[in-house]
Amino acid sequence: MQATAIPMTIVLVEDSLTIRRQLLQRLDSVPGLRVVGEAADESTALTLIGHLRPDAVLLDLSLAQGGSGLAVLKALRKQGYAGQVHVLSHQTDAYRAGVLAAGANGFFDKAEELDVMLRHLTGQPEVPAPEPLSPAALRERLDQTVKLAMRDGSEVVVHVIAGPHASLPPLAAQLIVGLEHGDLVGWSGAPGDAQLCVVQIDSDDTPTLRERLDALAPDTRLGQARLPDDALSAGGLVAVAELRALGKLPS
Repeated sequence: MQATAIPMTIVLVEDSLTIRRQLLQRLDSVPGLRVVGEAADESTALTLIGHLRPDAVLLDLSLAQGGSGLAVLKALRKQGYAGQVHVLSHQTDAYRAGVLAAGANGFFDKAEELDVMLRHLTGQPEVPAPEPLSPAALRERLDQTVKLAMRDGSEVVVHVIAGPHASLPPLAAQLIVGLEHGDLVGWSGAPGDAQLCVVQIDSDDTPTLRERLDALAPDTRLGQARLPDDALSAGGLVAVAELRALGKLPS
């Protein structure tokens, strides 16, 4: 008979009910993790952790009744608690060094780094940052996409993003994270004047893309081309979108 893995037990210390609910939902979706207790203030947290002795504690810095997650962390280590303690906060830069020096195993931005924290918690390897496709790979994938779309009647929209070259690589990584399955992000053009290309398949969500660009890189310009209205080939679609992004063709 195959042995059943023992789940990692966790106590969640967070004063915001909304954030705690979100964290619980995320933790419940990860196999091998089990939340065994919740607390919103210092006193309850220390009593609960001392009683349950969980494998790990997820700890907010700002707690109810004016409490401090840092005080909880220091008290736990002073009492000999040897489990993992991962601190979640919106104030990562200001408190990182002090929290780690006090004995935390990790310190993460609760809005942006939850997945990173879960990988640390479960011992999973770091996931490499996503990379945009090279111009050659993008053209090959787009050729295949256009052929399938012409056969099946699917919608294909090619967006080209033009802007300061230094701002495009970090923008590419952030756009990849929000892609629908099957959509593409890659480079078009030569390395010196490359533009970022986003291909949406079976959807045209230009307003949302424009909104994301305004938030992430407001100095960029966006051009679009649609199959079959603007062109019937991958090269033709990219060329029209590039010229529109550069302001050389009307949108």
